[in-house]
Amino acid sequence: MDDLYKEIILDHYQNPNHRGKLIDGIEAGEVNMSCGDSLKISVKIEEDKIVDAKFDGGGCAISMAAVDMLLDKVIGMKLTDVKKMSGAEIEEIMGVELTPSRKKCAYLGLEVLKKIEI
Repeated sequence: MDDLYKEIILDHYQNPNHRGKLIDGIEAGEVNMSCGDSLKISVKIEEDKIVDAKFDGGGCAISMAAVDMLLDKVIGMKLTDVKKMSGAEIEEIMGVELTPSRKKCAYLGLEVLKKIEI
C-alpha cells in the first residue's frame, strides 16, 4: 500500500469527519462476525437524498476509515443510488486494492447503508 494512502486511511481512522449519532436519523447496524467490527450508521434523508450521516462503533482502522470516507461520498447522494454501489467503489474511494480478508472490513459501512429503509 502506498504511504500516502496509508496516511489518508490513518487520518480518517484517528480523526473521523462523521463519528457520532444523529438524534433524528434513521439507523441501521451490522457486526462483522469474522473479526468483530461493529458499526451503526444514522442518516438524515430529505427528498430521497442523504443530507447528513454519522457512524458509531468499533473496529480496525480499515473498517472505521472506510465508513468515514464512504460517508464523505454519499452525503448528497440519493439513497437508491447508494444502495446500487459495489465493494469495488469502496476500494476506489479508499485508493487501495484490499486483500480478501480486508474487503469484508472495508465493505461493512456499505452493507449497513444498504439496510436503511425510508
